[in-house]
Formats: sequence, C-alpha cells, structure tokens
Amino acid sequence: MAENVIPGDLCDVEWSADDVDGNYAVITGCKTVGIPEVSQEYRDRTSLDSPGRFKQYGTGLKDTSELTLACFYSTGLYEKALAFNTAGKPVFFRVNLPPVDGLQTTGDVFKYQALVNPSNPATDQDGDLMTDLKLRPTGVVGWTKGDPVV
Repeated sequence: MAENVIPGDLCDVEWSADDVDGNYAVITGCKTVGIPEVSQEYRDRTSLDSPGRFKQYGTGLKDTSELTLACFYSTGLYEKALAFNTAGKPVFFRVNLPPVDGLQTTGDVFKYQALVNPSNPATDQDGDLMTDLKLRPTGVVGWTKGDPVV
C-alpha cells in the first residue's frame, strides 16, 4: 500500500474569484493542503412507538468544517486575500492531487467555495514570516476522480 501514498508537496492548492478554468492561480507559498471535512447532522426521530424502545435517527443538514491554510507571507498574497475578504463573497478553491503511479493518468480534484480571512503576519518556529488564510467553506465539497490508466 505504501506505493500508492500521495505526497502532499506534489499537490496544487489554487483559488479563483469566478471558477473559470483559466482564472485559477496556485496559492503562492502555501504550506498545507486544505480540503474541508463534511459533517452530517443526525436528527432524533424516536417516538413512544419506536421498535424495541431503540432510538431512531434521520439525516439532517450537512456542514463543512473551517480550515486554515498556512502560507509564507508575501505582499501579493496578503493583498489578494484581503481583497477577497473585503469583497465578502466566497472564493473558489481547487486542490489538484498528482496521479497515482500506475493507476491514474490524472489525479483526483477537490473543489469548494469558502470565505477568506487572512491573519496578520507572524513568525513561525523557524523565524519565517507567515500568514494564515482562515477559510469558512460554504456549500458542497466536490470531488472528481482522476482518469484511470487504460
């Protein structure tokens, strides 16, 4: 199974204001891969006539978790993130995974939208100036399976 491990440093994390293919740009200096976790709400549907006195549940709404992309600070990155934040509209994110050798010709792709809030620059433990892109996803997290080797 170790041969199918996908190295995170080969992934591209991109953003775009409009979800047009040619308008996506790699987030420069991004150190982390960020794909929101989806959680499911379960509603208690138990009643006095539930079989065997067991609790019964039904599904409710889904939610996507907040996440943070750690990035090396640059004026251009901070300016773009601040402009996205000021616009107050969700930004499109796309995470491109590399293909798995021998199994795929193209890698899987995850897409989602999120509101962006950049943190003020601060130094990390190595002394590098960093800014965090704090994301609040909204809506569906899309997944496209990579093309298989034929």
